[in-house]
Amino acid sequence: MMFCNPFERKGNWYKGNLHTHTTNSDGVFSPEEICKLYKEQGYDFIAITDHHKITTVSEKPDDLLLIPSSEMSNKSHIVGLNLKEEFDETGMSDQKIINEIVEQNGLAIMAHPYWRGTPSNDLIALDKYIGIEIYNNVCHVSQGKGFSTVHFDDILQTGKQILGFASDDTHRENALFGGFIMVKAEELTLEGILEAIELGSFYSSTGVLINSCTLNDTTIHIKFDSALTADFIGHNGRGRRVSADNAEINEAEYQIKGTEKYLRIEITDKNNKKAWVNPLFL
Repeated sequence: MMFCNPFERKGNWYKGNLHTHTTNSDGVFSPEEICKLYKEQGYDFIAITDHHKITTVSEKPDDLLLIPSSEMSNKSHIVGLNLKEEFDETGMSDQKIINEIVEQNGLAIMAHPYWRGTPSNDLIALDKYIGIEIYNNVCHVSQGKGFSTVHFDDILQTGKQILGFASDDTHRENALFGGFIMVKAEELTLEGILEAIELGSFYSSTGVLINSCTLNDTTIHIKFDSALTADFIGHNGRGRRVSADNAEINEAEYQIKGTEKYLRIEITDKNNKKAWVNPLFL
């Protein structure tokens, strides 16, 4: 069984957004404004991912961590976290862009594949990226194409072990604060947050908070904000939905059969707000 359970790791919870644009590319707020806005909403870290460049900020809240990042594009859009220097991706394949990010000791995330129209098979053919955006807020509020969980399951069913991310992608004013990750890390430093993200020590959300998740060889038990459903999703038709006939629930349990190959948990509340726990691999 392979699973980095953030709820059982030492450390603190930190809230962050890994896909943020400013007026340095095609966002609506300046770098200084976007930092102030996210800090006022209780965020601990953000990655400013302006297109094809690494944005610097002249003034920001002292306790807001910035991850130097950028969004690259060819056939797909790719978020590169923790970039050391800019590079021109013109003419580069998706795989070469990912390779360059990794060579800089960065982390590559495939952005909004549903909105971009990226087929799952294209993502399956790539390697070295750590995950995909399973939710992108601006794609959801502008075109209704924010959820890429089908792509997520298509990839997971091949045996690839990737992570799922929720983000804002702040191209519009009404796209802020709708998708985020909650990271469990020992300290709010660049190294601490990036290490936790790479390990999968986080969950993603559009508003639902998860309180605990415990497991042993046979059982997963999860507690969360009031919700309508808890879906335990595995390979092909394996898994189960837990609900209470339209009544709200605060916890759910699943008996592991051993044939699921992977299991991920998706919580949905009455307002269609969601939270996702990263996959457990059997």
